[in-house]
Amino acid sequence: MPRKMCGRIMKISGCIVLVAIATTVTVLMGPTKTEYAAVVRQIDGSYLKYSGSNKFNVTMETTGHHKLQISTFERSETRVKTYPDNTNNQQQQRKQEVRHIGFLKVHKAASSTMQNMFFRFGLKRNLTYVFTVHPNYFSRTAQRHLPLVKPRYRKGYDIICNHGVFNYDIYSSLLPKDTVYLAIVRDPLAVFISAVNYYSQKSQQIYYIARIRGNRLQKLIQKPEVYDREFFSYTKNVMARDFGFPETNDQSRIEAKLKELDQVFKLVLLVEHIEESLILMKRYLNWKLKDILFLSNNVYGKGQTGADLTLADTEKFKIRNKLDYAVYNFFYKKFWDQYNSETDDINSEVKHFKSVLFDLNTFCNNKAHENDGSVLTVNESKWTEQFTVIFEDCKYMNKDELEFIKLLRQKQGSELRG
Repeated sequence: MPRKMCGRIMKISGCIVLVAIATTVTVLMGPTKTEYAAVVRQIDGSYLKYSGSNKFNVTMETTGHHKLQISTFERSETRVKTYPDNTNNQQQQRKQEVRHIGFLKVHKAASSTMQNMFFRFGLKRNLTYVFTVHPNYFSRTAQRHLPLVKPRYRKGYDIICNHGVFNYDIYSSLLPKDTVYLAIVRDPLAVFISAVNYYSQKSQQIYYIARIRGNRLQKLIQKPEVYDREFFSYTKNVMARDFGFPETNDQSRIEAKLKELDQVFKLVLLVEHIEESLILMKRYLNWKLKDILFLSNNVYGKGQTGADLTLADTEKFKIRNKLDYAVYNFFYKKFWDQYNSETDDINSEVKHFKSVLFDLNTFCNNKAHENDGSVLTVNESKWTEQFTVIFEDCKYMNKDELEFIKLLRQKQGSELRG
């Protein structure tokens, strides 16, 4: 018996030694070739196993006058991804005004108008925004955000609403747990036409668009292999890129990504139905009517139109921008499901809102009111308490994005220096 016991112990010890050696070799050599798709290689040469649910470790570096915050994947086991709870009883969610917002600023989809709304909302409440070393971008890839400029006068963050490529793990690593995630989408052809016109301006030129002579819309659609060769660009599947889609046309992967996004976003607004969208957002966030007033921002109304395209062009465009149509159609259906599940009086509330917006535009577009002390009064109704709008409010609604960001940076101590 002693010899048998000794033999077994030696075998077990030998196994442990072999496992330890194998583990050491694996760590030294890094992941195998087949594992590279599931890992992230750090600057120091170590390998971190990646899963969509991994949180982030935050490291601090100092560069010149800025405190930079850079996120990297932490070493962790694969876990089940946890998303915000968007299924709670709506009455429970509406008890308190929502102040923690993760807004995906989608390109050429009225997102500057929405951003201005979030800026005004936060300015009145002294909320804190996530700002980076870039003047108005949060991130340019789904893998990481740009280095942060930490606020000197505040702790923690309340809102992200600058341009970014969405990754729930990155956004949620900076925002509170009770953050509500919002986005906005627009008909893909309208996004495309708007982008071509906007980035053809001398002040906003993007080379691959500006270099095209003649009918830019048609040439980009008919000959993408010549004029628009990248999988993602400002004129090809830009909404899908902003939502963090991978470069794929595989239907199963597209559907999986949409299912993932569906669990994250409480509401995705529709540009074509902005008034309905904002009333629904107002109800979800328990905001007041004054909080969702707006004047359109960063709108460029010149250039080409859909009349410059043939029916064949538009059909080819649907294939060319397949991912954007998948995103738009999915959230279009979801929006109307949400809207139609509301109480019957929502249509009346939208009608009232449109009436208020008409009065607002009339008031704000009359420059005489800037100096005559006039006030726009919105009377009490079923959907709002009485409130007033002064011309200073109009100025904030029209405030340039970069000027507004500069103001907010100064208030929280996140200025760009040097």
